[in-house]
Amino acid sequence: MQDLHRAAYHFQPEGNWMNDPNGPVWLKNGLHLFYQYNPFGAAWGNMTWGHALSPDLLHWKRLSPALRPDQPYDKDGVFSGCCVVKDGLPHILYTGVNPKQTQCLAVGDALGEAFEKYPGNPILPEPPVAGMADFRDPYVWKEEDGYHMAVAGGYKGQGGVVFAYQSDDLVSWRYMGELCRGDDPKNDVWECPNLLLFPDGQAQLLLSLIGSSGVYALEGRYAGNRLTPKRALYRYDLGDSYYAPNSFRLPDGRLITLGWLRETVPGREGSGWQGMMSLLREVSLASDGSVQVRPLKEMERLRNGRLFTRKNFTVRSGDNPLKGVHGRQLEILLRFEAGADELLLELAKSPAGEEKAVVSFDGGSDYLQADCSKAGGAAAPCGGATAGRGVNELRIFLDGSALELYLNNQETLSTRLYPSREDSDGLRLYARGAVRILEAQVYRVGSAYEED
Repeated sequence: MQDLHRAAYHFQPEGNWMNDPNGPVWLKNGLHLFYQYNPFGAAWGNMTWGHALSPDLLHWKRLSPALRPDQPYDKDGVFSGCCVVKDGLPHILYTGVNPKQTQCLAVGDALGEAFEKYPGNPILPEPPVAGMADFRDPYVWKEEDGYHMAVAGGYKGQGGVVFAYQSDDLVSWRYMGELCRGDDPKNDVWECPNLLLFPDGQAQLLLSLIGSSGVYALEGRYAGNRLTPKRALYRYDLGDSYYAPNSFRLPDGRLITLGWLRETVPGREGSGWQGMMSLLREVSLASDGSVQVRPLKEMERLRNGRLFTRKNFTVRSGDNPLKGVHGRQLEILLRFEAGADELLLELAKSPAGEEKAVVSFDGGSDYLQADCSKAGGAAAPCGGATAGRGVNELRIFLDGSALELYLNNQETLSTRLYPSREDSDGLRLYARGAVRILEAQVYRVGSAYEED
């Protein structure tokens, strides 16, 4: 029987456990994606670098693992890291665990088909200061004066920190001090730091916080191996599933991120798999200095038939213009005037509504929310306040158990749902009050896998 919770166009392995995306990099033959993977089961463990290739950013070919925990310095796990191209070859920097956390190097061939670990590993055997709760997840980028690296850490009982390093050859690293230090109230370890650089020294630092179970961001100015924040740490994704994003640049200069979509309820290992990747997201800086996030433009090429289109109409409490539209692999576009009322969209809806997930936007408070509690998801809804506009554009991607929302190319919300009925595939669009819809589109989305 087909597993209706698996993804058709989000990346995931054929089975077993996966978590953080690692070292996404564009090589001659396409995008190489690595990820934390357990080859032996559907629970966390045996951390290995899984490997996949996409020639067009849409379709995926699953490959054999790139790195395994097979050396004394990484016998307890090949943890997260990054990949950069030097002299035409991909260089992986990762955290080896033995059980001490150290930073290590592996070098691949030009097509990313095989990697060899550096014989002098570990290249960073110790954190720069004593008293670290963790020391891991290297992220590397290149500047005019050489390579720069951010490594995550946490002072015990004090909070997160990101350390800055500099190198000429990716082997010998000089400690440059703290890139940034946190004062978050939960004294969180900062995982998987990614520093996104924009023109004129503007930057955004993405951090995954263990205790807070989410991705947060700091925005500010970057210079001299330091990030000076201009606003407080804030929630980067409003959902309860998105974690540990990693970033890379395409040959055309676009900055791309993707993250791990975690399971949101316990016991999912019984399905034989856990975890999938988010969609690829384009990140850019708007003219007003705000950071924009939108689905990868190429995603439109995966559309496999338009199921609904309508413009300039009003929805109220008893309406459902989407009656008769069904699917579990969908893209939905809604442009609407916010007003003071609430727009609601039910997805994965059974015929009588016993099962359903509800996406809502409250125009009075500019609050975006997803409630998957009646579709096998988390008991509590997830969401948050948004910037809000007179006219809003909401793009929704439903793919098996994955649900991703993009509002005005500004806010995102990622969560999971697990309806149990095969006929839970309907839609309903309505309002509490009255909401003017300027445009509504529903598309079927095709598979990202050749075998499908």
